[in-house]
Amino acid sequence: MEIIKIVLVDDHSIFSKGLSLLLNGVPDFKVVGEACNGRVFLDHLDDWQPDMVLMDIKMPELNGIEATRLALQNHPRLKIIALTMFGESHYCQSMAEAGAHGFLQKNVSGKELEKAIREVMADKNYFSRSLMQDISPEQDERENLLIKEFNETLTKREHQVLVHIAEGLSSQEIAKKMFISARTVEGHRANLIDKTGTKNVVDLVIYAIRHGIIHI
Repeated sequence: MEIIKIVLVDDHSIFSKGLSLLLNGVPDFKVVGEACNGRVFLDHLDDWQPDMVLMDIKMPELNGIEATRLALQNHPRLKIIALTMFGESHYCQSMAEAGAHGFLQKNVSGKELEKAIREVMADKNYFSRSLMQDISPEQDERENLLIKEFNETLTKREHQVLVHIAEGLSSQEIAKKMFISARTVEGHRANLIDKTGTKNVVDLVIYAIRHGIIHI
């Protein structure tokens, strides 16, 4: 059984201890380190050599956004899931740009936490439904008009691919569902990022939810 090595980065020690206890109860999960801020995390990253990091966003000395960006510069294969409190969804765009692979609210259940870790380790992205609902704003009539105009720039295929991306499916899984090649899926993905002016898949999904292109 291959062990998934996990590091927790959060300035609330009680929360981290509880999370550590929960994760260590999963047979193939092992918490190998805990850090109270991004600076401590980066100082010990080479020693811990984790597969997965659960990263708080708001921390003293060095926040999760900057810590994520710096960590991935030297460890591009590292998987990072952002942990947020309710109402902190406005930070998700910055975490997406920094390279986070998933987003969870801190009140996440143990079952969803395990699912998120496994999906991200399988090279998928994970978006907590409750967090995505927090991201999706109330839209006025003017915004709805802009959304309609924007939607018309997406082809039917692109919209289908976008929905499947938001579901956390890989290119291979999307290709199988749509009976097209993985290369074609990657082409649609690139077109979607180009049309929306986003930088990566996580950023793309957040943008799509915020603009009413997909609904959860």
